[in-house]
Amino acid sequence: MKLTHSLAAVALTSLAFAAPVAYADDTKNANNFVKMCDADKDGMVSKAEVMKMVEKAFDKQDGKKAGKLDKKQVEVFLKSLMDGSMGG
Repeated sequence: MKLTHSLAAVALTSLAFAAPVAYADDTKNANNFVKMCDADKDGMVSKAEVMKMVEKAFDKQDGKKAGKLDKKQVEVFLKSLMDGSMGG
């Protein structure tokens, strides 16, 4: 449960950092976000889809499976969320 709260906090933090970028080109960023998260390809993003994408990005950086990221890992984690490199 604690990890879920941590992931949610990290996701919210990443969205806060992404907000200024999102306003630069709302349509492009919204489309990229939907493509990145929309696992069932219904054109909509569910909370579960977003959390799955965030968990995937977190786990990729948490190579030692410690359940924590250091500052450098967080930087890469946030970049992967913002640039859409976790899409798929």
